[in-house]
Order: sequence, then C-alpha cells, then structure tokens
Amino acid sequence: DSTDPRLAEAEAFVVRVGQRREGKTYSADVARGVVAALADPSSGIGASGVLPMLKTLAGAYEIGEDNGLDALAAAVETELNATAGKRRVRCVVSAGGASFEVSAYEGTSLYDVVRRGEDDGARTLREYLECACSGVMACSTCHVYVGDAWRARVGPPCEAELDMLDLAREPRDASRLGCQLTLTTELD
Repeated sequence: DSTDPRLAEAEAFVVRVGQRREGKTYSADVARGVVAALADPSSGIGASGVLPMLKTLAGAYEIGEDNGLDALAAAVETELNATAGKRRVRCVVSAGGASFEVSAYEGTSLYDVVRRGEDDGARTLREYLECACSGVMACSTCHVYVGDAWRARVGPPCEAELDMLDLAREPRDASRLGCQLTLTTELD
C-alpha cells in the first residue's frame, strides 16, 4: 500500500537511484512495481524491510554499482509493458558481417536493449555497442548506421545528437546514436 509512508519513501528512493545512476530513470510506475514486489507478503520482507533491501540492491549506485535493483526494475518494466498491451518490436541489425534479430517492447531504445535485453539478439548487440555514457548522449560508442529504407521512419537526429555524431568514427548521413533510437511499431 503506497499510502504507507515507509513504502512511499521506498518508491521515492527507487526513483532517485534511477535519476542518479547513469542517467537512466525508473518511472514512478516501475518504482511502485519494485516496491510492491518486495512488500508482497510472499517475499517475507515486510514493509519495514523494503527500504533496507532496496538500499542493498542499489549498491553504491552513485558510482554505477548495482546489486540487483536494475534487474528487478527491468522485470517489473517488462511486466508493465506486457500488461499495458505494448507490442514487441523486432528489427534486424547488421554488424561485423553478421545479421541478427533484436526484439523489445515498443518505446525501448537500443541502449535499453543492450543494457536490459535478455534474448540472443540483445546479447549479440552488446558485443557491438558499448553505450559508455549510459544513454545520455555524452559519447558516440553506440554509433550506428540506419539503412536508407528506414531513415524516414526513424526520423532525423536532434541538434545535440548531431553534435555528438560529429565526434563519431566515420560519421555518415545515415549515422544515429543507438541510445536515441527508439523501437516503434513502425519499425517492426
């Protein structure tokens, strides 16, 4: 029950961790879901133990450490996406002479696929995209080329992305930062 001040404080903590860690935010819905999972009687934690457990799971989040909170948040986010009726979007990625399929719920960026994806395509994509800045457009390690047939559907980069692409290795007109590419049903 989020009216319990201990659980409200725990939800606020999850949101704060997401804002602080690597520029990746957890929505209020995800925070609520994480807290609900831990506060569920079957967890054996109880309302008074939720915040201490979250602090353990968050690790030293100020320096990017994670002891399981991100995995729990990803599981909650997946469940929320499925419950909301979001579709899984599939796209084919060509890299290093190979082609492979990547899939994720609509609204997911390639950064999120690299960070949280669990299928073979996500694991393969991790080998090619570093995402060193954690999706905040402060590097170009997730630099990709978008195929000509897809460029109009993906849309143009914003000015800040163009500035970062100027620093990318071998930029082209088709260059984009993977952290700024969001999978939509139009790309399926």
